[in-house]
Amino acid sequence: MATAAGPVEGWAVWARPLGWLALILFGPLVLLPTPLSPLAVTWFVLLLLGAWTLLVAAFIGVVAGVTTPVTVWLEGRLRAWVARFALDPEALWLHWARQAHRTEMAHHCLDRAARLGGAVALFEEGLAFLEGGFGAGGQATGVARFRRAAELGHPEAAFRLAEALRTGHGCPRDPAQAEVWYQRAATAGCGPAAIWLAQAYAEGDGVMPDAEHARHWSGVAERLRPHAPLRCSLLRHDAAPEDVLVRAGAQAAAHVEAAAGLVVAHRTGRWVLGLGAMVLACLSLGTVGILFWAGSSGLFHLPLLMLAPPALMLAWQAWRLRREGPREGRDRLHEAAEGGDPEACYRLGLAYQSGSGHRPKDGLSAALWYRRAAEAGHRGAMAALAEAYLGGHGVLRDPREAARWREAARQELPG
Repeated sequence: MATAAGPVEGWAVWARPLGWLALILFGPLVLLPTPLSPLAVTWFVLLLLGAWTLLVAAFIGVVAGVTTPVTVWLEGRLRAWVARFALDPEALWLHWARQAHRTEMAHHCLDRAARLGGAVALFEEGLAFLEGGFGAGGQATGVARFRRAAELGHPEAAFRLAEALRTGHGCPRDPAQAEVWYQRAATAGCGPAAIWLAQAYAEGDGVMPDAEHARHWSGVAERLRPHAPLRCSLLRHDAAPEDVLVRAGAQAAAHVEAAAGLVVAHRTGRWVLGLGAMVLACLSLGTVGILFWAGSSGLFHLPLLMLAPPALMLAWQAWRLRREGPREGRDRLHEAAEGGDPEACYRLGLAYQSGSGHRPKDGLSAALWYRRAAEAGHRGAMAALAEAYLGGHGVLRDPREAARWREAARQELPG
């Protein structure tokens, strides 16, 4: 597996590109004391208008609940600028995808890494597609990414491609090609591929029995020990590293919600909140009045011009939301599952497994929710996940993984 040619974290990555960016943005201001000061003033006004536009757009985006907020878009552009100066842009994008705690930014960083065409990035994006990181129905795209990474010499990508060709998940079944890719993966150092070849040649599982080949690949598997575990997608919730700031923010939000619940639970607290809202409304109206007065007394209505665009955008957005408001109720089962309730995760997996008008049948999503509930100790989810691995429903067929979850479910039985 390729290694980074340079650092991917720390201020050393950001210092040079941010220095150049600051020079580009604020360098023209040094012309203020010179005869070219009109150009500097014009540039300064353009900077202010640009900052104001971004601020208004970010506020409107929060109100409208847009899919890609302006702040995420701006962060993506900034990271793209920094990556231009990196010694190994692919490793840097992958590092950012692994560290991201917002789904949109993780997807963006992983996509930018894969566009560079490196084997590691293509393999990581293939894992994300295979495990549902980009939504349901990505098995075929994931297998295509594995093929490109395997052709570049990535061992585990070759093994994953062989598994897909053998089972027919995401591509047509082709046992002969699967055997070829198993051999290429084992030769490149993938221990699980060597183990499968030894077992397959010994038992005739998909290939002609051959004792000599079985001994050869068994020896290769022994030489490759200890075998590294198969990787999980870096977009998975349990694969992302813990971030101190994110944990502190979550704890602060939980305390604020608890305090708000206590205030609303009492009549006095509700009265205080009502009075506070009235005070804020009066302050807002007073601020608008002062801006009107100042604009009419000599500032050439500049405050009014700055207030007009956001006011019009807010009015239009309020009208659109009122006209096109949601027609469906809340999906409380999905909300509970996202909150980590094991029983809700299990029931959501059952819903995806059976399919309905509200939730189309999706074996991959069912397996993902089963796994989330099983990892939280839900015995029914463990048994369902074992069946999924045994029959290859939504996941690659893996009898060993099926046996592991079946044994875990049996150990959870009382008594």
